[in-house]
Amino acid sequence: MVMLGLSRHCLAAPGDANVSGVVRDAHGIPQMGALVQLLAADATTIATAFTDDHGRYIIPAVVPGKYELRATAAFLLPAVRGNVRLQAGAQAIVNLTMTTLFEAETWLPAQKRRVGEPEDDWKWTLRSTANRPLLRIVDPSSSLQVSSSGENTHHASSQARVSVSSNDGAFAQGGIHQVLILNSTTEDGDSAILRADLGNPPAGFPLGNSLELSAGYEHSSPLGGATRLISSYQSHPELAYGAGNGVQVLQTASTQELLFGDAVVIDAGTLMKAERLASTHLMNEPFVRVSVRPVSGTMVEYRFATGRTLQSSEDLDRIKPQMDLVTDTAGHGLRTANSHNEIGVSKKLGSKTLAVSAYQDHFDNGVIAGTGQMNAATLQQSDVIADAATNAFRLRTNSYSARGLGVSFVQPITPSLAAWMEYDLGSALSLKPGTNGTPLSSVSQSVGTHTSHAAGVALRGKILRSGTSLRAEYRWQPTNTLSQVNAYNTNPDEAYLGMLLRQRIWFGRLLPDGIDAVVEATNLLEQGYQPVLSADGHTLYLAQVPRTIQAGLSFNF
Repeated sequence: MVMLGLSRHCLAAPGDANVSGVVRDAHGIPQMGALVQLLAADATTIATAFTDDHGRYIIPAVVPGKYELRATAAFLLPAVRGNVRLQAGAQAIVNLTMTTLFEAETWLPAQKRRVGEPEDDWKWTLRSTANRPLLRIVDPSSSLQVSSSGENTHHASSQARVSVSSNDGAFAQGGIHQVLILNSTTEDGDSAILRADLGNPPAGFPLGNSLELSAGYEHSSPLGGATRLISSYQSHPELAYGAGNGVQVLQTASTQELLFGDAVVIDAGTLMKAERLASTHLMNEPFVRVSVRPVSGTMVEYRFATGRTLQSSEDLDRIKPQMDLVTDTAGHGLRTANSHNEIGVSKKLGSKTLAVSAYQDHFDNGVIAGTGQMNAATLQQSDVIADAATNAFRLRTNSYSARGLGVSFVQPITPSLAAWMEYDLGSALSLKPGTNGTPLSSVSQSVGTHTSHAAGVALRGKILRSGTSLRAEYRWQPTNTLSQVNAYNTNPDEAYLGMLLRQRIWFGRLLPDGIDAVVEATNLLEQGYQPVLSADGHTLYLAQVPRTIQAGLSFNF
């Protein structure tokens, strides 16, 4: 290639410029036969070239100036590199990275199983594994442009979304919620976002409104990676504990991602929380993740985390704060010293992806979800925090350790739709045989850790013809289990039968563009319920995930 460049340079005028490089896909595989175009400022094609069998291209004898490079190929999204400055007598090297439509529109987070993934704002942020736009609103109907090594031509923009939804059964999400999201991106690629959620309690509920505020900022590093910061405040007067009610939580999460070429990525950060229940206490949850690509199509990853809320920079794409509380009988918040260590290997097999991981966890305080109406006596006798608006509650149990193995397989069906299959073998909390109907205050003595299996299948993605975004999944594990197998890699509300549908609504001129209808449900068949007794003899139910249904409209501007 060097000899080819020199020979062509000798034929060019002394003041001309050359541009060359390599075109790859998002996994680093060179693309043969890709068309590379050199475009002027008015989008006029100045010159073209095709890549060879190693993905290389060269465009010689170009008049010096400012251009745009575009690479296109079958079954791949175009890659665009703007602001390419060519100098007289010099040869510029510009590498381009293309990605498939499926990879560009993967539901956040980029990996299939991340903590809290179903809880982001109706999955309205798109992510590209090639250019990694973070904290960025992207309309699914807009065109996507992907550049090399995370470098994109950014344009200052502002976007907004307003949504109204109702909720039935989700912890700390009862009543009607009005959500406003504002996003701003500067020309240098930095972005800021603001989210406000006002929750109105059900009719006749005596307590006030809930409030959630979040603000985030991202600064992209010229060397690759990004620094990100999100702060949030939550106030939930409907949550009850001990002899009181009302919870306030202040959180600040910061992450730093460092890229060492295309081979090594180091991702580290911490989450600091101040929780006020019957008293105020502080918590700090650091994490680190190291990803290494020893060969093309293979990734080895080590992860350490101390909390399920924040395990990577990708988790900050979910700007909706999580309500993850542990309390004692008196209503005092408890500090946790959880830990998660995992080593995993993923391999790209053509269009398919296979991943295998081994992990070891420790939970200082186990937490079990449940549903049922709580009275004051039950609250004062159990380590429980309850949502009086939805009758959902969280119960603290003894500390425990878990270890296990996980295997997942992804099979694309169409460029925008894929099937997921996974299997986990590990430890989970479950009631001991013959202890159904035990008093809630004695559940801790009736719960033990047992080796269990879990298997799941899911269909995720988008139907392009109808504009329908969907997620349908069934995750099975024995019905007597009360916690999730492989908890750090499983969404908190991922169990049994669940679904999410988001449909763009078109009615010609009757309604403006940008209106979406959304329905999300978890545990539709109400599986895994285990009866226990409250202090007054009423029946409550423990479950991995109580059934919840959410529905609403979203307006995009």
